Amino acid sequence: MNNRSLKRWTFLDTINAALLIVVLLFMLDFENNRTVSFILLAVFAFWITTVILRNVFISKVQKDPNHPMNEQQPNNNPKKK
Repeated sequence: MNNRSLKRWTFLDTINAALLIVVLLFMLDFENNRTVSFILLAVFAFWITTVILRNVFISKVQKDPNHPMNEQQPNNNPKKK
């Protein structure tokens, strides 16, 4: 099993947020490129939805002490010194 901790915000999310700002400021043009503008908005809406759903999932894992991904679970494989 993978023992990486769950993260609410990752480096990739930071890059996506920066790209979203650039797109909103400079690339959306509904008069000349209507289709591209809608595609860009749809892609970023999907990203924002996944960030929100990831945070909901992490909250559920943290609230459920019996969940296998909960970090409060006792480790069956003690670390070797």
